[in-house]
Amino acid sequence: MHRKYLKKWGLTLIEIMIAVAIFAFVMGTTAITVVSVHNNLQIQRERIQAYHVCRSIIEVIREKRTDFITGDESFNWTGFYSWLNSQTNQDWLSLVSVQEHPINLQNLQINIDCRDMQNEPAGGSDNPIQVFVTASWQTSRGYQLQATLGSILTTR
Repeated sequence: MHRKYLKKWGLTLIEIMIAVAIFAFVMGTTAITVVSVHNNLQIQRERIQAYHVCRSIIEVIREKRTDFITGDESFNWTGFYSWLNSQTNQDWLSLVSVQEHPINLQNLQINIDCRDMQNEPAGGSDNPIQVFVTASWQTSRGYQLQATLGSILTTR
């Protein structure tokens, strides 16, 4: 009687091993998914940070634009382009407040590109112009990423 009861209700070693293998597979897949999601969230945080840096630099350019309006409501394009081209990567980064952008982006490089409305390099008295700010950085995992934000500027 005792033998019949064990055979009817007990588990064999094979059944236990299969159950443990299935459990290990599910736990391993879950762990890989959690780690992947965490890495992707970190990259997205850095990307959002880069867009905030680009937005801040465009705001600085918009504010600085008023310094190049002459008394007769004309615009000093030569001075404006000269100022833009004289700014170095450190100059741009010094204009961005750390309080607004607390995430440190490794090897952050800023590039400013001005284009006319036909997507040719801006120059002379093109009005309006497109300003593209590109932030390039290296993620904590060693990937090189970049984010570009553009805006249209006029003399007013």
